[in-house]
Amino acid sequence: MTNVFVDCLKMDGVIRCPGDGGFSDVIVFGRHIKLRKDHPAIELMGRLDELEAMAEWGITEMGGEEFTNIAAMAAALNTYLATGNASWLKPIRDLINKSCEVDSKELGWFIPGDKRTALLNLLRVKAREAERTAVRLLDDENLPSNNVRELIGMLNQLNKYIAHLIFLSNVQVFRNVNDKINTLIK
Repeated sequence: MTNVFVDCLKMDGVIRCPGDGGFSDVIVFGRHIKLRKDHPAIELMGRLDELEAMAEWGITEMGGEEFTNIAAMAAALNTYLATGNASWLKPIRDLINKSCEVDSKELGWFIPGDKRTALLNLLRVKAREAERTAVRLLDDENLPSNNVRELIGMLNQLNKYIAHLIFLSNVQVFRNVNDKINTLIK
């Protein structure tokens, strides 16, 4: 087994690890670069890690193809962010194309009716956070804008994929937000 501190050094009784100074050496769209830990690319990697981890929690708690698909999609998007290799987007496109052929029930404001649907809604929110973070990558002139736009589009489609799963699940749908609020406060 390899120790996770393998790249750290102990000097004069003090442990120093890469990243202690607020920067990370990462690969973004196939380029090895050093970024501040608050850079949108680093934040996006973390958001995708969080989305994947939450989906994996859904797998262990409830099982289900929807959670394995979302975990795989998050991992593929994170790998695309690192490599810039569009082949990582194929499984996502395949799942989205397949789901677009299935009509959901009515659309609108909703309240999840069970744990599975509530977790899907949380995953949808996390996918939207990742998408908003990805948009900030457009401000970095050193990143390839075509890759960034592709990533933003795929994150938007991931959000819609999860929303589609929600509307196919156990939800109470409302025509307007007032009806939803009135139901919640009764």
